Amino acid sequence: MLRRRDLLAGFAVGAAGAAAPQGAAVRFPFTAAAVGQWTAIAANGFADPVPGFIYDGGELRSGLPLGGLGTGYFTIEGNGQIGVSSIFGDLVPPKPVHADWLTIESGTRAIPLSAARIQFWGHYPIADLHAELPEIPLTLGIRAVAPFIPGDAAVSNTPAAIFEIDATNHGVDPLRISLRLRFPAPPKGGSFALRAQSAKESNGAHTVELDLAPGAGRRVTVAVGWSFPSWRDSSSELHVNRYSQRFASADQAAAFALDNAPNLIRRVCAWQAAIYRASLPPWLRDALVQGLYSLAKNSVWIARTRADEWWGDNGWFTHSESHTGCPIVETMVCRIHGHFPLLWFFPELEQTTLAAFRHFQISDGEIPFSFGQPTSMRDPRYHCQHPLNSGQFAQMVHRLFLRTGDAGVLKHFYESAKRAIRYQYTLDDDGCGLVHEQPHVRPGEAWPANQFYDVWPWEGVSSYVAGTWLATLASGRAMAEAAGDRDFAAECAQRLDKARKAFDERLWTGRYYRLWSNATANRSSDVVLANQLMGEWCARLLGLRDVFPKDRVASALATIEKLNMKATAYGLTNGVTPEGEPFDTRVHPSGDFGMNIFVGENLCAAMTFLYHGRRETGVEIARRLYETLAVKTRAPWNQRCLLYGSTGLPLWGDDYYSNLAVWAVPAALEGASAGEFGRGSLVSSIVSAGRA
Repeated sequence: MLRRRDLLAGFAVGAAGAAAPQGAAVRFPFTAAAVGQWTAIAANGFADPVPGFIYDGGELRSGLPLGGLGTGYFTIEGNGQIGVSSIFGDLVPPKPVHADWLTIESGTRAIPLSAARIQFWGHYPIADLHAELPEIPLTLGIRAVAPFIPGDAAVSNTPAAIFEIDATNHGVDPLRISLRLRFPAPPKGGSFALRAQSAKESNGAHTVELDLAPGAGRRVTVAVGWSFPSWRDSSSELHVNRYSQRFASADQAAAFALDNAPNLIRRVCAWQAAIYRASLPPWLRDALVQGLYSLAKNSVWIARTRADEWWGDNGWFTHSESHTGCPIVETMVCRIHGHFPLLWFFPELEQTTLAAFRHFQISDGEIPFSFGQPTSMRDPRYHCQHPLNSGQFAQMVHRLFLRTGDAGVLKHFYESAKRAIRYQYTLDDDGCGLVHEQPHVRPGEAWPANQFYDVWPWEGVSSYVAGTWLATLASGRAMAEAAGDRDFAAECAQRLDKARKAFDERLWTGRYYRLWSNATANRSSDVVLANQLMGEWCARLLGLRDVFPKDRVASALATIEKLNMKATAYGLTNGVTPEGEPFDTRVHPSGDFGMNIFVGENLCAAMTFLYHGRRETGVEIARRLYETLAVKTRAPWNQRCLLYGSTGLPLWGDDYYSNLAVWAVPAALEGASAGEFGRGSLVSSIVSAGRA
């Protein structure tokens, strides 16, 4: 681990950052000395100042979602309004609301929260706001919390949110105010409820009246709950939300949230404090907290309610590639990057997702690319990005086995993983031992390239796909040994030896691994891919070493640092020429990828640097990426898939699943495998802190 440093060490955006004044009273919900830069924040619920970024609400470009695992969500925007909502089944797209939920009335004046000047500190699942109102000498401190708690899937599946509203009269006269709360009306089949002490209801709105002496303040706690028990996906299949088995109505959910509000808020702050105390760069601590928002925006958790449903009593959990950007249910190539929060904190739900892939595996062993789109869960897609899918499934089975240490998990999935690996033997076009590219394009077309860089066709064998295959073979060998299957272990070992030789012969340039080589057509591309060592990252996470020659890896990393990192200020340019020029997509049919930045892939490249002891470079790449997402674009709760290499501005893909690869960065900093990190001190401390 990195040695513990001063709280602000590593902040490098604008000014160096500022700490809250020593000894100063903490305003509710937080006190910070600086807005618009990294700072130390003294906040209610935290014993020590924590690192964070306070936004001027008017400059924030994404709202923080209030929701948990498969509950739906609504966002709190920088102006204080509810932005969009999916709580009543509006998954794709979420329903635009853009309305005030809080209006402050005093005398003849009625001022919506959106008219206030707002400072916004979001740390998912908490939105903390300071609001200075015009016309009324009143300051509001607002804390909005969803009960999302790593390690507690049941509580994290609560369709509710808690609001603490602290009103302070900073005038010289007594002040009588009414807090008027109005939330989205439910559609047919849905319900919404609000619980608060002393609240009066009229025409769908709730009012809380407060008398404030000069200089005095009062705090009110409000809980809201929602319910939309069943819904039909885009294939018209009926599903029942898992939370409906815990809460029969919205009122039950609201009552649970209100009755347990102090404890739920304490638990959320406690698990966050465990992250903030970790010996990690401050921006990374912030990135870990914020990144979990994707689970609120993109997850579905359905219940088992009928005897003919194949999944178990724990239901079936899925995460979309992006409900707002590219709605496809559980694309395999996104989850190989982004399933880490589920793996670390909810392995029982991870098992339900892998069980679904196993269920949809076909007779030749092929694992599907996804379960369906945009929200369908019963229309698996085959023969799409299939040079990667089946091997990545096998690797994720291996990761889950390492994470749980449960031989029963391996036994449950082993034969399926074995068949998946053997399916990929059929994708070796010339008997060299490597999985080949299978682009589904005509000459001059870019899509579908049929691998994760899906508008950038490659030929023959590529460093990315074939390298991932080396890791799959090494994984197959290790799982076979753990399962006592000597024959398959020997089979994988023999194939790995052959594949490694072909990989080196066809792709090594003397400095790095070229992008692709088509031996049949006698063509190749010497483009330098930033994540050409994807297979090495995959292997290290599985605790497998020496899949790639150490000297080759060292040389390739040096080349990437010299060329791809130098070509952009915001991470790594995906592809550069051997001379270091961004691979020009205006000349080559590589769509969006060549000269730009693929965030999830950049994170994997950064971690490969970390696993090989190049810590300064790996940390710097990851820092550039996160600060571009959170600071430059002002959108920490809408993290994009692709960024322009020249500007760092968003290019494509909202709320992307693959960006959750950030939750593997601490493992890489420790040099740890999925098993070592998943059962290690940081994950354990987060889960322990969040327990009741």
